[in-house]
Amino acid sequence: MNSSLYFGEVRHQRKSPKKHAFKYSVFMCHLFLDEMKEVLKKRWFWSENRKNLSSFFRKDYHKPEEHDLSNAVRATMSNQLGYAVEGPISIITHLRTFGYCFNPVSFYYCWNKEKTEPHALMAEITNTPWHEKYAKCFSIKNQKSQKSIHAFEKEFHVSPFIGMNIDYDWRFQGPAEKFKVDMILREDQKVIFNAHLNLSQKSFNSGNSTWALVRFPLLTFRITFGIYWHALLIRLKGCRFYPHPKNSISTT
Repeated sequence: MNSSLYFGEVRHQRKSPKKHAFKYSVFMCHLFLDEMKEVLKKRWFWSENRKNLSSFFRKDYHKPEEHDLSNAVRATMSNQLGYAVEGPISIITHLRTFGYCFNPVSFYYCWNKEKTEPHALMAEITNTPWHEKYAKCFSIKNQKSQKSIHAFEKEFHVSPFIGMNIDYDWRFQGPAEKFKVDMILREDQKVIFNAHLNLSQKSFNSGNSTWALVRFPLLTFRITFGIYWHALLIRLKGCRFYPHPKNSISTT
């Protein structure tokens, strides 16, 4: 099996207009979708489309109205990238914890038939507090460099404390023994915020899967609480609140 677990930390650093930083430990699942049943059926506390301590539900992910997640992801990749994307799909994500799921971002990879190299990726972001989803796809053209770098203009309102006039610089390394993601935000060519995900791979065996749930028993609840807690701290520091663009009233 190629599915695995990743353990590590998330770091956020706001540089402007007020400084604010935090970090927390996490684990994430890296699941090849064609291995899902085989991986989860062997674990007492893990399930697919069934309640458990940790469970994967199809409706929590990309285009829930479509039955097959792999087909849905490949279709979105093909549409955005402008060519037919083919190959096995894997997802790096948080599963439900005690029936509750929230993913600030999930990462989908499309692989060659041997599952040795990814050639396309999709980041699916869920914003807060609106819980809207946004998918952004990229081609991985030079896997030998071990780092995939992508620059683009902001298209989706993620946080009420960051405006829309933002240039993104996203950098991905892995997934392999290490999985790293760096997201750098610039406004008027000045770095105002960065987020870093730094994870190490572990086998998806009984010991590691049990340890993950013991070490992080309420992970998805803690992630949601942390988002609102730090939003409060940022607001108290005097950071500007940006309403959702669809709710904004034009003054021009």
